[in-house]
Amino acid sequence: MKKLFVLFTICFSQMSMAQNEFAFNLLNEMEAEHNSFFSPTSIKVAFAMAYEGAERETKQQFEETFGFETNNEKFYKELASLGKVAKISNSIWIQESFDILESYISTINQRFGTSPYSVDFEFKPEESAEKINQWIEKSTHGMIKKIVSPLSVKKLKMALINAIYFKEKWKIPFNKNITQKRDFTNLNDEIVQVDMMRSSESYKVYVSEKVKVIEIPYENELTSMMIVLPRNMKKYRIGNKEYNEFHNQLRRQKVNLMLPKFTFESPTLELKENLEGIGFTHAFSNGANFSKMREENDLKIGTALHKAKIIINEEGTEAAASTVVGIGKNRSVSIANPRLDFIVNKPFIYIIKDNRTNAILFIGRMTTMS
Repeated sequence: MKKLFVLFTICFSQMSMAQNEFAFNLLNEMEAEHNSFFSPTSIKVAFAMAYEGAERETKQQFEETFGFETNNEKFYKELASLGKVAKISNSIWIQESFDILESYISTINQRFGTSPYSVDFEFKPEESAEKINQWIEKSTHGMIKKIVSPLSVKKLKMALINAIYFKEKWKIPFNKNITQKRDFTNLNDEIVQVDMMRSSESYKVYVSEKVKVIEIPYENELTSMMIVLPRNMKKYRIGNKEYNEFHNQLRRQKVNLMLPKFTFESPTLELKENLEGIGFTHAFSNGANFSKMREENDLKIGTALHKAKIIINEEGTEAAASTVVGIGKNRSVSIANPRLDFIVNKPFIYIIKDNRTNAILFIGRMTTMS
């Protein structure tokens, strides 16, 4: 049984590489001077629902960008695995009297556990947006309260939505009584005072000339937060190569850790430009092929909205995100070592990951605190 478990873990680690590479590509595509936070898992799941309706070149770009396969069973197994460490919810919303192939609806129900909601985007956009926002708020335990507006849904024929919610306590909580105001140097060299949590415990760490990395486990031991502290954030880019190197080089050591306590909520992001920047263009064009959704093959992705929020404090972490993929008509607009000081007092990257597979649930870049 032990050998079978090892093989299972290796298999899932390989499956997660495509998702993680997508996460790093998207993070690197975003403006490096600004704070950013998103869930690659949420984005990938929402686009996986669209992938099930794609064909030809459109389908090929899904596979190149997200690592999907024609037989996508590996992804669905990975999704089921991630569902054990975070709450993952899906929904599909369709314009009244708009024909979508029953075979597609059946696939979405089987793969993503949801049946269609009927709404009137065209003539009741306020009501439709409110229903979607209420579903998202409920699915994220109130973390994400509004992501779509009446204007953003009015021209849609269908919306494919994912929500992910994560809440875990630290394995070793920080002592609230020793949290103190400390200096944090923003990317623009401005120095601000922040609430700095402190801990002197044993953690897995990695240190090189370019970067310091620490892994902070959660109570369930199935997940952890990885803090990546580059020497120079302005010139730093991260990818699978670096991420895998961190995991291979992490060693347990006594650490004096200082970590900012913060809450960050991203604005509602339109991901279209970022996705096009990493080569995902065809699904947004008038030449998009979603013939497995609708016989007329007259659909394209008009919008891809994403919103995320994270709260980090002495007790643990709460994080949530939601992704809305809006589908419109083609012509619409759309070791015993000395104790190491690990002081997070300048811009850093933070990752919430599944320890079994190293799949990234959430990723962010903190460049500016106030």
